[in-house]
Amino acid sequence: MITVSVAGGSQPEILELVKMAKKQHSDELSFVVFDTNENIADESIWTYQKCEDELEVAKRAVALVANGEADILLKGIIQTHTLLKELLNNDHELKTKKVLSHVAMVELPEFNQSFLLTDCAMNIAPTQETMIEIIENVKEVAHKIGLASPKIALLSAAENYNPKMPSSVLATEMTKQFQNVQDAIIFGPLSFDLALSKEAVAHKRYEGPIMGNADVLVVPAIDAGNALYKSLTIFAGAKVGGTIVGTKVPVVLTSRSDSTQSKLHSLEFAIKQI
Repeated sequence: MITVSVAGGSQPEILELVKMAKKQHSDELSFVVFDTNENIADESIWTYQKCEDELEVAKRAVALVANGEADILLKGIIQTHTLLKELLNNDHELKTKKVLSHVAMVELPEFNQSFLLTDCAMNIAPTQETMIEIIENVKEVAHKIGLASPKIALLSAAENYNPKMPSSVLATEMTKQFQNVQDAIIFGPLSFDLALSKEAVAHKRYEGPIMGNADVLVVPAIDAGNALYKSLTIFAGAKVGGTIVGTKVPVVLTSRSDSTQSKLHSLEFAIKQI
C-alpha cells in the first residue's frame, strides 16, 4: 500500500484527482488529507485530519512522510512556499541531496515519444556546482523508473562549443565532469532537435553519443526550461507530470490551474519513483 500525504486536500479538484487515482490503482493507494476546510469525502476516499491554519496543514502533512507513515507528499491548495519551508525544516531530515530540483516526465502521444526534463521550476540559473547536482538527481530518477543507462542531453542552442554562449560552456564543463560515469551517457552541448529527432540527425549528418534518442533533457536555465515546458504542453499536446526530487520522498506540486489529468500524471510519476 502506497500512502499519499496531501497538504490542503479537502478541495473539489483534489477530490476528483483522488477518485481518479484510486480508480486506476484500486486498493494500492491510500490518502491522508490535511486541511482547514470541512471534510468533503467519506472514509472510503481518504482519511481526513482537520487543521487550524495553513501552517499546521504543512507541518502535519510533512511530518507524516518524515515519520515514514506516507510515501509521497502532494501539495493541494496551499501556498507553495509554506509547504517547501516546512519540507526543508532540518528537524524532519527529509532533504537527502545538496540541491532540490524539478524533474518532469514528458509524454508526446502524437509522436510516440517520452523523456525526462529538468530543471524547469526550481533552479533559476544553475552554477557549475548546482548543475552537477541537477544531473545527479535526474540520473537517479531515471534509474528508478527503469533506465539502466540513460542518455542525458545537455541542451544549448547548437551542438558546437561556443565560448560566447554560457549554456555551451556549461554543457561542455558538465560533459567533462561526467565523462567517466558508467551508469549513464551525459553529453552536451546539444541542440533540442539533435537530442530528440533522428530525422534532424540524419539531415545534419550529425554523429555523437546521443543521436536523436535522448532519455533526458537538461536545460541550462529556468527561462529556457519554462518556455520549452509550456510550448510542449500548449502546442504539442504533451502530457507532463513533475515532481521535486532531492528529498527522501517524491514531492508533487500541483497548481490550481493544472488539469486533473496533469495532476494525475504527476502523481503517477511520483509512484514510479518509489
